[in-house]
Amino acid sequence: MVDKLAPDSAANNIGVALQVGGRLRPDALQAAMAVVLGQYEALRTVFLESGADLFKQVVPVGESAVEIEPLDLSGGRPEQDLAAFVSRPFRFDGRPLARIGAAGHPDGDILCVAVHHLVFDMRSAVLFLQAFLAAYDAIAAGRPVPAPPAGATLTETGPKPADLAHWREALSGFSLGELDLWCGLPRGRRPAMTGESVGHVLSAEAQRAVRQLQRTARAPVAAILLAGYAALLAAHGAGPDLVVGSPVDVRGSRESAIGNHANVVPLRVTVDFAEGFRALVRKARDAFLGAMAHPTSVDDLAGVAAGVEQSWQRPLFRHLFNFLPEMAVGELTVAGLPARLLPIESPHSKYDLELVGRPSGGELLFRYSREIFSRADVEALLRRLDALLVAAAEDPDRPLGETAGWSSPDRQAVDRANDTAGRPRHPVVPEAFAEHASNAPRAAAVAGDDRALGYQELHEQAEAVRALLAAVGVQAGDVVATAVSPVEQAAAALGVWRTGAVLLPLDPRQDPAWLDRRIEQAQPAAVLTGAGTDLADVRLTRFLPGDLAGLDLPVVLSMDTAPAPGTAAPGTAAPLDPAAPACLFHDCGDDGQPVARALSHTGLADSAGHFAAELGVRPGTGLLSLAEPSTPGAILDLGLALSAGARLVLAPEQARTGGAALRAAVDRYGASVVLVPSGTPARILEDLGDRLPGLTALVHAGEITRATAGRLLAAGCRLYGVDGIEGTTGRVLSGPVDTVDHAPRLAPITRTHARITAPDGRELPIGVRGELRLAGTGLADGTTDERYGRRLRTGVQARWRPDGTIELLGRTSRQTATPDGPADLDRVEAVLLDHPGVTAAAALAVARPDDTQVIVAFVEHPGADPAQQHQQLLAHAASGLDTPAVLRRVVLLDALPRAVDGRPDRIALERLAEKELGEAPEPDPADDDPLCAGLIGLWRSLLPDAEVTARTHFFESGGHSLAAAILADRVQELTGTSLELKEIFEHPTPAALAARLRG
Repeated sequence: MVDKLAPDSAANNIGVALQVGGRLRPDALQAAMAVVLGQYEALRTVFLESGADLFKQVVPVGESAVEIEPLDLSGGRPEQDLAAFVSRPFRFDGRPLARIGAAGHPDGDILCVAVHHLVFDMRSAVLFLQAFLAAYDAIAAGRPVPAPPAGATLTETGPKPADLAHWREALSGFSLGELDLWCGLPRGRRPAMTGESVGHVLSAEAQRAVRQLQRTARAPVAAILLAGYAALLAAHGAGPDLVVGSPVDVRGSRESAIGNHANVVPLRVTVDFAEGFRALVRKARDAFLGAMAHPTSVDDLAGVAAGVEQSWQRPLFRHLFNFLPEMAVGELTVAGLPARLLPIESPHSKYDLELVGRPSGGELLFRYSREIFSRADVEALLRRLDALLVAAAEDPDRPLGETAGWSSPDRQAVDRANDTAGRPRHPVVPEAFAEHASNAPRAAAVAGDDRALGYQELHEQAEAVRALLAAVGVQAGDVVATAVSPVEQAAAALGVWRTGAVLLPLDPRQDPAWLDRRIEQAQPAAVLTGAGTDLADVRLTRFLPGDLAGLDLPVVLSMDTAPAPGTAAPGTAAPLDPAAPACLFHDCGDDGQPVARALSHTGLADSAGHFAAELGVRPGTGLLSLAEPSTPGAILDLGLALSAGARLVLAPEQARTGGAALRAAVDRYGASVVLVPSGTPARILEDLGDRLPGLTALVHAGEITRATAGRLLAAGCRLYGVDGIEGTTGRVLSGPVDTVDHAPRLAPITRTHARITAPDGRELPIGVRGELRLAGTGLADGTTDERYGRRLRTGVQARWRPDGTIELLGRTSRQTATPDGPADLDRVEAVLLDHPGVTAAAALAVARPDDTQVIVAFVEHPGADPAQQHQQLLAHAASGLDTPAVLRRVVLLDALPRAVDGRPDRIALERLAEKELGEAPEPDPADDDPLCAGLIGLWRSLLPDAEVTARTHFFESGGHSLAAAILADRVQELTGTSLELKEIFEHPTPAALAARLRG
């Protein structure tokens, strides 16, 4: 019986092809094939399926045959047609696992042979070709066929006790760790099947480095390349205690044996980034030479060393190191005609990544899984390996953490992106505003609530606020809380800043207990309320007369009591320290207490200057702000407009949901730039209709879907995206949205520095996933950075793109695994927000009794009919999510429960989700689905020990790739639909495969 670890057939065929300078005789080809079948037992070895297992037997001489097939040549490059011929799967039905094809061609006939790896290896390809051509030549010339060489058959023996003892020691203490690399695509729920190759010739510097390292490290080329490969893998996320597979020919003296006589041995190499390359080469040399001396197949090691198992779900290695000796086949002739070998590029890969090296010429080749890596990923890896070898030769004892993983193009692109400190400085907002008020006093400054202020009028109101605050002793560094209307906020903020004080904006509509906690923590010197506003009306109840009498409370002032605009005695604004705090905000902590975040004047100015240049905001520009009052977004919008001499249009509440109110605001005030904050669906911009051409919009990068972006761009709207990372202003990364093919191209704004890092803090290069770390003046939290002001670990996964922009991959805390695949809860929310009528969305991962996660989403959809909208929302999510099935339940609410700071109350939503799942258990797709029920029957026939339901994962329940091939055949018998094997891996449950078959 064949071990269940045997991989699937299509991914493991070996082929060889040649082109002859003339015509081939079909009869001689058929006869030669019969001769070779008789000479080599391996070619007569066949397999039969029984249930989910395969049984092996050898067919007697003369009882098996391989017919010559006509090769189907499309007229293009023959190599592509040959690859298709070689990769066609074999069936395990008792027939030989070999095929041979021939075709006429204008440049000479083509011959191609394909054999399954169960009975063949790469050395066998050369041996087969030699034997087959010798037989063909003899038959074509009428000569006797030569006898097969001695040693054509090799009897396999098991591992020796000394070999097992070696591997027991070599693998002692090893545990399966992280095998996936941080570049390319995250691994899905199926093994990599499609493959491609990229060749590379080491640079002259790298070839010299290898020769030098041979001398300085006293190691062969194979050990040097293995060390470089291990360092490269570890720098990209594998290990650092890692095992790399390596094929070893075990023919020994019987070099003429055809068959699968290559063991794949596990080379264990531990990479320490604090050590130099010389030390790593020694480890690699010892591992490589030890494996050569004890060539035991990894399949024989399961159970030998503690913790070592070998299955496709948990393989001992995903990466291969293949150091090939030169295998010359000599000058080829076929019946006296010249012939040449044709390359066959296999479209499959059994491993994530395979490094193939040769001892001469500096030639390297990476074979890789196309399901995981792109060609650009692999080319970048080859450049980094080249650079690593050069750096290692320059200083073999330099710590690997300083050299491994980077190439010159990587460093240049990241350095260019972070070259933000030298950009022109923008004046702080109060200074920039004062200049515009002096140059254009009659220009419109702020409009909203049926009120409008010009720059001179706003200047006078701000001066009145300054005088009011100065009269009660407010000084530089004090905190002043403001509970005013949105229009009044402009004068209040400018007046506070002119005293040198810190602005604490309050929204009177929020929970009074939350406002009280903020004030208690911030200890403001004064609280400023709006004109004509009673203190009780703004619900700051703790400051009502008689409450908490005798305590040292802030002074409460009303803008009603400020001097009339233009009448305040001239005063001198306090000189501003650009590094001093300008604003103070609060988030709600897990314990319900406020968490303070401060933004400096420099941070506010750098944000304003950057976005004025990026969005084209200049004097007279109409800028519509959709931010909620007193939020960081509202203050940033105010700073951007007033420091650029623009007109700030404050949108009414109704405009935040789009429709006529949004269009009216744009039309009334002539806004040409719209600022859409996080949490407001970007799709509302579509309601602007014919106002979109030429409009510029700033949206949250993670909340605009490709569909919405496509429609807005097609309508002529200019789109820019910003991030919303907690601990920042929400606008420290920005960039244009100019295509729907990928996410916005974000880059650090002025005086902001970005790094993508590994868990140990090592900086990562282009295309490698890691944690985004930021430093800069726009941070509202974090530790001090000498050059950029503050430094922050964001908890957000990201990677650099080759053009020096950043792709955000989601908050780590918002990633979850479900039975249907990985899910990004932020992405789920963004897609739901894109549905018309949805004003807010919150997605949660809820644990079921079996400890798996199910995604439940809550949407705020006032007045909607739950019965009607539920299916529409599920269908909308299915069309917008990469893994549609991860969203199982959508709950419609008139309003989401909110925490005291206005964000969705996650604790309350978790209780609602648990109640929802308890009251409405998830239906079984097989209940009303005969197709799904039929597939469940197939699952049970191949997984007799599993309890099968519609959502039983084939491979996690004991299935393997050979059983999957059998399943594909039985599905075709059941449904009449022919499936590729990879489709079983892509749809591993009966419910998922039923959906695929219907599609």
